[in-house]
Amino acid sequence: MLKSASIILLFVLAINVEGFAQDYNKFAGIPFGATRQTVAEELLKRGYEPYGQSSHGNMGLSTYQFGELLVQIEFLFNQNDKFYAFEIRTGRVEEARLPKVFEAVSYMSEQFDLKYKKHASDATLTEKDLHEGRNIYEQWFGVRALDAYTSIIKTGSRYHATGYVTHRALAKEKKNESGEKLPPHQYSKNQKYN
Repeated sequence: MLKSASIILLFVLAINVEGFAQDYNKFAGIPFGATRQTVAEELLKRGYEPYGQSSHGNMGLSTYQFGELLVQIEFLFNQNDKFYAFEIRTGRVEEARLPKVFEAVSYMSEQFDLKYKKHASDATLTEKDLHEGRNIYEQWFGVRALDAYTSIIKTGSRYHATGYVTHRALAKEKKNESGEKLPPHQYSKNQKYN
């Protein structure tokens, strides 16, 4: 009886661990590595109208509810047209509303903590530290396959919050000219696959 209970407990734990691991490899229910067409179909199924569905460039949503935060999303595709990264961002605001941007980036960071484990270090970014361009707020290194960070971007006198997640292996994937799927370690046509 005890032996069978232990086996059942291990089975349940294995299923739960596998479920958590799969969550890291998705955004909005769309797995990293999905083709551009699959991403567009999944978004349309959910009632969204993505823009930029051409065979080049990014695909985006002008409005998406990220928890309690209304954001824009860009899905990025690698040379083989596979979904490898996404960026979420708030609208740009004037300096008078900068505290709202800090609230938004803090909320994004809390959501990333829930999904990608605890951030690497506590945020120390303040209003006086902001410079032109990207200002990293927090970073996540808890999921081996992913790079994730939140930031505040300053462009002139306007600011917005961003969250960015990249699948490392898919970002570095070499272009496949023949249309065949290359093994992950095969980077040139001259190499033989053993």
